[in-house]
Amino acid sequence: MGRDDYDLESAYGYTPTEWVTIVFIVVFAVSGAVHVGQAIWFKYWIVFPTIVIGIILELIGWAARYWSSQNVLYDPPFLQQIITLIIAPVFFSAWCYTILGLAINRLGQQYSALRPKWYLAIFITCDIISLVLQAVGGGWAASASDPIPKTPTNIMVGGIIFQLVSMVAFSSLALDFMIRATKKKAWKHRQSEESMVSASENATFAGANDNASWEEKEKEKGEINGWWIVLAGTAICSLMIIIRGVYRSVELVQGWNGYLISHEVYQDTLDGLPMSLAMIAVNILHPGFFLPKRRGWRNP
Repeated sequence: MGRDDYDLESAYGYTPTEWVTIVFIVVFAVSGAVHVGQAIWFKYWIVFPTIVIGIILELIGWAARYWSSQNVLYDPPFLQQIITLIIAPVFFSAWCYTILGLAINRLGQQYSALRPKWYLAIFITCDIISLVLQAVGGGWAASASDPIPKTPTNIMVGGIIFQLVSMVAFSSLALDFMIRATKKKAWKHRQSEESMVSASENATFAGANDNASWEEKEKEKGEINGWWIVLAGTAICSLMIIIRGVYRSVELVQGWNGYLISHEVYQDTLDGLPMSLAMIAVNILHPGFFLPKRRGWRNP
């Protein structure tokens, strides 16, 4: 049964639950405030054009759902939340691309299938294409009369699927880089340690140099471990974007009268919850906690 058939009063097919919308508004507001504080304190300026914009869109979307919980007969907040919540993860994925680029620059470009600049060029371009498709489809849908035509919906689906595929490709390349970098650097450490032992057995005055070299290697090991932790946060963020992308793709393929879009639990658990976990994971596993302190806004 279609949306207009079973609930003439609601564009959703239900009335959004007030307390749920408030919970997500609070979660994104707190996480966003923490992200801003971390960006300033740790000098990770890239947070502002990526995560911060995405969280602002999430807040607009969930505020619109709260608005609908107070006046479910009014259509504009329904369209507002659809557009903003669909677009927001594009900016979260841009953060993931940037962090991987920093990791490649620091640990070694020889371990990566692509150079950092190519990661940014390729995947940011994919994000822009995805963003344009979703914005065009969403804007068209918002301006269309009810029932919403299939063409703008298909354009939005295309944008989401495009983003989903690019995120899966990015995640695979990121995992490949970290595995190769860890294995190669671990092997280099073992060779260096064996050389140090041999040198210490044959040279009386090598102790000071050996200690310095040992400290340098231990520092490098610690930084590799730090990058693993940071990229674990990036992996969680990427996985949550993928989960949400699968849900949104199926939802819009079913159409505006489909089962998923007309049942609130799926929006809350397969969009709101994954995006909340993505942002909290980056808060907790932030690079500033686990990597060497940055000397300035532009310098690592």
